[in-house]
Amino acid sequence: MPRAGRCTSPWRRCQRTIVSSLFLGVKDPVGMRLMPPSDPGCDHPEGTRDDSSGWKRVSICGGHPAPATLPGRRVIGIPRGNFLAEMHLMIRLDTISKAYGNDELFRNLNWQLSPGQKIGLVGPNGAGKTTLFRVIVGQEEADRGEVIQPRGVRVGYLPQELAVEEQGSVLDLVLGGRQDLLDMERDLQRAEEALARGESSEQASAAYADLQEQFRVRGGYEFRSRAREIAAGMGFSNEEMDAPIQTFSGGWQMRALLSRLLLFRPEVLLLDEPTNHLDLESIEWLEKFLSGYEGTIIVISHDRYFLNRLVDTIAELSGGQVQLYKGNYDNFIKERRERRERIVTQAAEQAKEIAQIEEFIERFRYKASKARQAQSRIKQLEKIERIVVPPDYEATIGFEFPAPPRIGKVALEARQVSKRFDDNIIYEGVDFVLERGDHVALVGPNGAGKTTLLKMLAGRLQPDEGEVVEGHNVQLRYFAQHSVDQLDLRRTVLQEMEASATMESASRVRSILGAFLFSGDDVHKPISVLSGGEKGRLALAKMLLEPAGVLLLDEPTNHLDISSRQVLEHALKHFEGAFCVISHDRYFLNEVVNKVVLVEDGQLKLYPGTYEEFRWRRERELESEDQGQGTVSAASPSSSVSDGPLVSRKDQRRALAEIRKRRDAETRTLRAQLKKLEAKIEALETEHSELQTILADPATYEAGDEVAGINQRFHAVEEELTEVLMAWEEQGAAVEAIEQRYAEEEAAVREN
Repeated sequence: MPRAGRCTSPWRRCQRTIVSSLFLGVKDPVGMRLMPPSDPGCDHPEGTRDDSSGWKRVSICGGHPAPATLPGRRVIGIPRGNFLAEMHLMIRLDTISKAYGNDELFRNLNWQLSPGQKIGLVGPNGAGKTTLFRVIVGQEEADRGEVIQPRGVRVGYLPQELAVEEQGSVLDLVLGGRQDLLDMERDLQRAEEALARGESSEQASAAYADLQEQFRVRGGYEFRSRAREIAAGMGFSNEEMDAPIQTFSGGWQMRALLSRLLLFRPEVLLLDEPTNHLDLESIEWLEKFLSGYEGTIIVISHDRYFLNRLVDTIAELSGGQVQLYKGNYDNFIKERRERRERIVTQAAEQAKEIAQIEEFIERFRYKASKARQAQSRIKQLEKIERIVVPPDYEATIGFEFPAPPRIGKVALEARQVSKRFDDNIIYEGVDFVLERGDHVALVGPNGAGKTTLLKMLAGRLQPDEGEVVEGHNVQLRYFAQHSVDQLDLRRTVLQEMEASATMESASRVRSILGAFLFSGDDVHKPISVLSGGEKGRLALAKMLLEPAGVLLLDEPTNHLDISSRQVLEHALKHFEGAFCVISHDRYFLNEVVNKVVLVEDGQLKLYPGTYEEFRWRRERELESEDQGQGTVSAASPSSSVSDGPLVSRKDQRRALAEIRKRRDAETRTLRAQLKKLEAKIEALETEHSELQTILADPATYEAGDEVAGINQRFHAVEEELTEVLMAWEEQGAAVEAIEQRYAEEEAAVREN
């Protein structure tokens, strides 16, 4: 007798109607199988059918609650053979309403998603963007309306923050995105072991062949290497992939969760601020990955570069409704401005018309000869649908930093500073100078030491060697990544600001709060009820109460909406002192900085100019390295060449020859090892391809017991190939690092 709540139908029979959902907001992925009512292998009650529409409601097997049973959710099936519907039907929100007390987020909201769309969901803080995601995935219930999800459409959701409870390695967590393949892999292994013991039958061999084919079709032989590729794109090294996930910070755990979701590849991908925990290299990798993604993507992001480069549609959530705009974020800004101008004109014309009607009514309503016309005008007035002008989110208050005392030419200087944590050397004898008027961005991969440098400059962390010297008359302000944690949750917004204000700055409290979008009754809100973005704005406003000649800002744009970022951009562009900022918002950096410092491998490299100019130069450098031509100058393409070499050409050639000689000697052994590894890889790839061809041939399975041996050899070759590839990558990276070091030596000689 089958166990209650479990489907006993063979896997291959019911998999054709499978629906899986991966909600990263719960502890385990939810795997659900939907059975056709006519399937005799399913021991659950049949679904109901609406013969008039052709859709059918379905029941769920496997012990998980069905989305169809949740209030406000409906899972619909596709009529058999209706391929057009299968291709074009996607999740639909039908008259969704949601409110928290008197705060109404959605009112009869309708939205039909289309396959393949890449949508940026935007709107002011508090508009309900995250809540809308949670309603779509069923984590919150709508007050009215329903979410209609076609059977076979899988939804993946990445929230802004989520604690990881799973144990195991980073790679284990990522591979959990394809639990179906992990289960099939175990089933295949058990079947192979049974075949090896001689416990085979014609039926068992057929089931094994069927399962193996399904495993191949679903990408079973590639998903482990795919998982490593995605994790590497998120910034994990090969060693870190095998490290326990619980040893990583929350930001790196979110990277692992994002990797798991990308491996899962659902039909609909919901990403809430996915770039918050990524460095610039990982953001650019994610952009490329998502640009080629075949499913539907909806992303909430305040990163304007990310939206411009990824999305083809902007969905603006405002006033409880979604308004769609074709194109990227810049196109949305232009179209919204033009649309608002049209609405303002129409509203003005309507207001003029209403005023004329009201004037007519007021003049003639009490005159018997005009009473009928006046009553007609009253009815006409009642039928007019008033035009509502949408708020102008671009009309933010301009904010200027209070003028700081004049500082010396050198505002801040780090001299031969070194810093290590246990055996991890971050810096060794580096110099850094921040001059008056410098607007500097620190960029580089996560873990390179950007925050460590900023803390040493701020005096929050002492260098092991060397010193940090403040310039003449410098007053310094430091904004840490976690400054919001220092806010007193018992106070209101205004009380928090007043507690930090001096006699001189007390008069500026309300104007600064207004600049950071706290106006009217907002200043009396308790800090405990503020959103993450509102707390970030308050922490910034609090830091800027007093004038300072030097600002050190670590991720100041985190959790800020686009309007708040624009306020900060305007203020920093006109700042008279010097500042150093760490941010992964490329649009923000391009607007405010005039120098970029690349922090990498314990070294600091200066690039004068904007962030876009830095990117251009960096790309040229990397191209030159790939071509074996060394590095190019950090100067812009139009910069002038120096008057002449400081050493003779003969001495320069001799020095370059000596450098190349030392480089060749140091890399000779490594290059020989690389050649051996490349030969091994070629042999293994050939054998891997031959075995794959054999296993794909149906005739192979007529041999019976030989299949298990072939399959075991296939797995052994695949594992060996993975290990050799990893060794090849490590050796190659070692050679590249040595060549880079000598290339920098050559560049220094050529510059002299």
